[in-house]
Amino acid sequence: MKASSKRAVTTIAAAGISIALLVVGLVGGYYAAIATTSPKIVEKTVELPTQTIKIGMTISKSGPFAPLDSDYDKFNKAWQDWINGQNMVIANKRVKFEVTSLDDSSDAAKAVQLYTRLATQDKVDILVSPYSAFFGLQLIPIAEQNQVPLIMAEASTATMWTAGNKWIMTSMVPYWEKGLNGWSATYFDMLEKNNWPKTIAFVGWDIPWAGDDHKSSVALAQKMGLQVIYDVLLQPNFANPDFTAQITALKGLNPDIVYLSMFGPFSAQFIKQANDQGFRPKEWHSIEFGAAFLPTLGSLANGVTSEIFWTPNFSFYQTDIFKQLLNQAGMDWRVWQWVELRMIIFQMIVQAVQDSAIRNPADSFSKASINDALHKLQMMTISGPLIVQSPGYGTVGLVPIQIQNGNIVTIWPTNLADATYVHP
Repeated sequence: MKASSKRAVTTIAAAGISIALLVVGLVGGYYAAIATTSPKIVEKTVELPTQTIKIGMTISKSGPFAPLDSDYDKFNKAWQDWINGQNMVIANKRVKFEVTSLDDSSDAAKAVQLYTRLATQDKVDILVSPYSAFFGLQLIPIAEQNQVPLIMAEASTATMWTAGNKWIMTSMVPYWEKGLNGWSATYFDMLEKNNWPKTIAFVGWDIPWAGDDHKSSVALAQKMGLQVIYDVLLQPNFANPDFTAQITALKGLNPDIVYLSMFGPFSAQFIKQANDQGFRPKEWHSIEFGAAFLPTLGSLANGVTSEIFWTPNFSFYQTDIFKQLLNQAGMDWRVWQWVELRMIIFQMIVQAVQDSAIRNPADSFSKASINDALHKLQMMTISGPLIVQSPGYGTVGLVPIQIQNGNIVTIWPTNLADATYVHP
């Protein structure tokens, strides 16, 4: 089956699918001994060796990515405490998980240094990428050379998925495709069903992920019959972004929708600058929000649309546990929307360790065995079914969301929506 046809098993079509998880090993860990002088039964805990699975990653405590993932260490700690409280037994060992979260300060060179350390000195069993496909691309040689599985979190891009890269994988669909797997495919499906916009303008950053999404979405817009009246990819300016030239051009064209393919905090700055210069289209679409979005825009954020991999009204595997962990971590999902990808990754890791013990009992916990299991995953996640495809990317797709009265609501598809899409 071609990748473009995999939408049938992504979030939208997943409501009725259930996949049984495989549980390996002893349950309970007790035996009964009968004394010679009394029929009394004495329980004794079986002493099993401990196997620690080390997971290493970086997050950005400062810099441009801080509003997107700086608090993820709190979630990592909540998940680690919870999973280790489950007393998992796999392949006759008590399995513990240890998550190391280092600060890369939104600096790619520092991230490379830290991931090299995690792979070579700390000897982690699994790496998880930081935010940004730009960073992720630079980490692939570390995973490949040291043969450590690297799960791409918010870091997938088309050029990663080649036959030569055997130690990387992701839960996400190939979102750069110009069809049903596209990042905004469900958004344009919603627009087509509502049949209100006529014109659209695109402004994006010419970098991995944002640029991939931009090109995919221009094609999707044209396919549904929208007139693309403006299309520009810019080199990013993290220090002092000034969008005056683009806003001036947009004011003259007056599109129904302005689609922004850039990091969420900068989409917020674009919208604020446009408002200051007297321009507001009928709808803004930002490919992500992030922690700085609502604080930057306030009431200006109302009506802005986006996409996401999970919303609180999903009811797939371990959704209640995910909500519980967010609460324990003191994290509001409306602020940290991308943290669901971390939960999915932790689900992937646990399932892969279990699968590894079944497929390769003689070498259950080796990096190679876990890597093989990760590449063959077929499982349920908080966002629906995940089937890892042969290049390493997955089948977990996105749904449209909108900010309404300061809250993020799900607006499509109708079977998952908890609010009605607001449009002119």
